[in-house]
Amino acid sequence: MKDLLIRTVRPVVAVGQGTRRLVTRTPTDLVAVAGFVAVATLLLTVVDIGSPVVRAAVGFPLLFLAPGYAIVAALFPRAAPLEASTGFGIGQMRDVTEVERAALAFGLSFASLPLIGLTAAALSLEFTGPVVVGAVSGFVLLTVAVATVRRFRVPAQDRYRLRLLRKVGAARAAIVDRGSIAYTAVNVVLIVSMVIALTSVGYALVSPQQAEQYTDLRLLGEDDGGELVAGNYTTEIESGESVPLTIAVENQEGSTTEYTAVVQEQWLEDGSVLERTDHQRVEYSVGDGETATAERSVTPTAESGEVRIAVLLYEGDVPDTPTVDNAYRSGYLWVEINDDLEAESDG
Repeated sequence: MKDLLIRTVRPVVAVGQGTRRLVTRTPTDLVAVAGFVAVATLLLTVVDIGSPVVRAAVGFPLLFLAPGYAIVAALFPRAAPLEASTGFGIGQMRDVTEVERAALAFGLSFASLPLIGLTAAALSLEFTGPVVVGAVSGFVLLTVAVATVRRFRVPAQDRYRLRLLRKVGAARAAIVDRGSIAYTAVNVVLIVSMVIALTSVGYALVSPQQAEQYTDLRLLGEDDGGELVAGNYTTEIESGESVPLTIAVENQEGSTTEYTAVVQEQWLEDGSVLERTDHQRVEYSVGDGETATAERSVTPTAESGEVRIAVLLYEGDVPDTPTVDNAYRSGYLWVEINDDLEAESDG
């Protein structure tokens, strides 16, 4: 019976010891950093969360803590320094306290960001939120891999281990002075101010950069080679003739937009419109970053004199009375109309 009990218990004890040994040997802090970076990258680039609070809460440690922590872990894999450097590797020759590790993590994070930015610029990458997040995440994961290899090369009993509770206790002792309320208050205010400032910068870096949004309306004519240019319009016609015109609409609004262009003939006196006549309406559905063109021919109703052919562009519904003032964009050209009878009389 005793032999049976021993055979039953020993495997359980062995499994328990193996699990404990595996947990002890696993660099849980580096695994946590890699996991956080992966989740942060997913939230900031794939999911693209819009909440400023969440973006700041995720972006701050990603930018100002994770890179430096990974670098410190790679440089100082031991809990205690070596007495002498061995081999061709870099030996840890000095002791690094918990406070120094925390300070170095923040400092090296700030120092690494410009280098990451210069690398992205050298690779001709656009400096946008997803590019910044991807570059920082890639750097952190690569550095974590190096830190993991270096830490595994250190004997298990000499490896550095993150003892979070001890760190929190040391930080609390450094910040809170039970003998001086003023000292504690000043420390708390400084820490809160630093967190707010760094969080604001972090959000600015990882927030989506909105490009300038606009719509461009152009009236085009043909040059001698048949190419469309901004100019070369027909500015003089005989009564009853048509004015050829190409209307181009460029959409840089960030999404597909529906437009309506109203082609209008206007009579002016002293800068004021006395009479207007709507000739045509052109509807556009233009994708973001695209330009749509429409060729039109306008025949003025006026028999003589100078009229203004205006193109009034609207997003969505068109007002009952389209004018230059209520149009989203507008353009025009002047046309001189010659009366045939007057032309023959002059001849």
